[in-house]
Amino acid sequence: MKRNGTIAVLAAALILAGCSGTAQNNESKSETETTADTSFAVTTTTTENTEPPAEETTSDEEEVSEEVLYDWTPISQAYLAGDPSGLDEIQTEIYTKASEVIDKIITDGMSDYDKELAIHDYIIQNVEYDIGMLGIFEDHGEHAGDPYGALVDGKCICSGYTTTFNMFMDMLGIPCTSTMAAADGDEPHAWNMVQIDGHWYYTDVTWDDPVPDIKGRPEHHKYFNTSKEVMASRHVWDSSSDPVCDTDKDSYAAHELVTVSSTDDIVNALKAAVEKRSANVYFIPEDPEGWSLEETDAVDTYLTAGVIGGKTLKIAQRDFKNAKGSCFIQWQRMKIGDKIAVSGTILL
Repeated sequence: MKRNGTIAVLAAALILAGCSGTAQNNESKSETETTADTSFAVTTTTTENTEPPAEETTSDEEEVSEEVLYDWTPISQAYLAGDPSGLDEIQTEIYTKASEVIDKIITDGMSDYDKELAIHDYIIQNVEYDIGMLGIFEDHGEHAGDPYGALVDGKCICSGYTTTFNMFMDMLGIPCTSTMAAADGDEPHAWNMVQIDGHWYYTDVTWDDPVPDIKGRPEHHKYFNTSKEVMASRHVWDSSSDPVCDTDKDSYAAHELVTVSSTDDIVNALKAAVEKRSANVYFIPEDPEGWSLEETDAVDTYLTAGVIGGKTLKIAQRDFKNAKGSCFIQWQRMKIGDKIAVSGTILL
């Protein structure tokens, strides 16, 4: 899709605003409903309007609802059974594409964490957010809210990212749930929880996908197997029925955490992240002298290199920029396990 200057600005705003949704009547009230079966759980938010119902209208095109998530379970169950004969035409196309993806990127010997990361990164690298949703009329594709939009059309909105991710997890036998609620106030938004090695984590594939979509741009992993605290900073939902998220052992940050002893080590860590197409790097200085690591920062608070790492981090940042070219790095102190580490987000 061609992006003009206005769309580019709107698209950039998505990083801050999440998925766009329709405004709700001030007199409306919401209630939460939870449905579940043996393979997935979905939390949806429904709205009861106190005003008289509007006159019914019909359309030749199916409208994508941001309040009801697409049911992918016939596809995942057909995959597990090895029999897609009962699927309709659309489901069969999704099944075929999803099967091809699994055959291509999932290999024997992969852990559940590795499989999840491979699916997360595949979706981000091959799907773009349907920025038509960012326009005044919120005009998106017919299948923007389901795996057909993601895997066949290559474009979707948050519900498409979420249902596609959950479908893949079901196909791979990894416990996963989907939530449809809100973010940044009252904007409808969807995300997942996933169980790895007996522990539950939050994952928001939509918010890890940079907008606008630029080939080769590193994907983010801030919302890959993250904590409830990180999610709660901008996501709004009733978490009372969520599985307990009580560890960061299989968070992306914990898996990527390294110890550095020089500016060269920091530069190499930044380069290594970009080489594997990640915008995120996490490290702990071997010698904490000259570093300010006594406390962590709020989830969305970023500091300059000098404030966190003094001269050492400033030099490393300069050397990386000289080697990589124009970029910006957001620095933050965060707790990983029982340590306070440095987090860097590379914006190219």
